[in-house]
Amino acid sequence: MKTIFSTIIFILLHVYSFAQDSFNKLPIAAKINCPILLVDEHIIANKNIITSKEDIEEIGVIKDKPSRKAHFYNLTANGILFAKLKKEIPYKTQAELNTYFNLKENNPVYVNGYLLEHDTYTIATESIATIDLVMPNEENDLDQKVINVWILSQEERKNGCSLQQME
Repeated sequence: MKTIFSTIIFILLHVYSFAQDSFNKLPIAAKINCPILLVDEHIIANKNIITSKEDIEEIGVIKDKPSRKAHFYNLTANGILFAKLKKEIPYKTQAELNTYFNLKENNPVYVNGYLLEHDTYTIATESIATIDLVMPNEENDLDQKVINVWILSQEERKNGCSLQQME
């Protein structure tokens, strides 16, 4: 009887663990609670890109977790804001960043520890705080070197994000 009960519990736990959608992320991402700002559908930026209310043409927020099929799914771990801005935002492509670090153009790129699952995403140049070259190791389970682009300040990485009201 105990064997049957243990087997049922094991199967339920196994099925439950595989039913959970997980995010593709580096171990350092576990500490981050800041939402991603997606500008004009493809530019990843931080909130500092918006300097005044006049910059904003449209803004939206995802409250519920989207299905895994959504092309921006992996960016939603901590929420996502969509913005259409009136001003042009200079950006770097993933291929440009990889080339700068002597990596293959199509090498995976992470932002704040989360994998960009589509190569159409770009990163706002003025939002880049730092870029880390992450080497494979047992903790991160990578099979190649990758870059992680931080669009968060050291303070935000340590203490989280605060949303301030814009003047």
